[in-house]
Amino acid sequence: MERKVVIKWLKIFSISILILSLVGLLDLILLSTIINVTLDSQQFNILTLIFQSGFMTPHAALLWIILLCVFCGFIVLSYSIFKVANKNILEDEILAKFLLLIGLFLIIGGFITMNFIVLLGNRYIDTGITYITLQNAQYSPDYTPLMGAIMWMYFTVLVSCFLTSGLIFGGVGLKWMLLIQEEESSNK
Repeated sequence: MERKVVIKWLKIFSISILILSLVGLLDLILLSTIINVTLDSQQFNILTLIFQSGFMTPHAALLWIILLCVFCGFIVLSYSIFKVANKNILEDEILAKFLLLIGLFLIIGGFITMNFIVLLGNRYIDTGITYITLQNAQYSPDYTPLMGAIMWMYFTVLVSCFLTSGLIFGGVGLKWMLLIQEEESSNK
């Protein structure tokens, strides 16, 4: 593999992950503040439901905060990948291991993020009259406008992109490591 090609694609993937993470963070914030959920003929935004209304368990607030931190972590990770690719000072073998490690981080981080999204979506909203999960409220036009469902589905798309990117990073890193080791063993 040519180093220049790997560095070029590393920059492209890191910028893509940065953009996806920023959009995911904005999506979480906008979904939580702008989209209203109608419960018992009253409208609440999701932040109010999670933090102030008492309709959801305290675990929902913790999950929302952790999800916010995970998106910030992906932003930092993608920025650091871009900085490493820009400096271009790592040897080929270390860069290959770096790619493999980044792939593993993206896969593990993607699964953890999806777990938090599913757990938050399965939290119940209990007003005394209405008893529904947050995810079902997001997908039901009786409770939430269509834009809320679209914004909620973006999280699944985002995690799918992270998992796919992790597989690509890991595969390229592993392939490059094997090529380097094969080249070293043939030189001996």
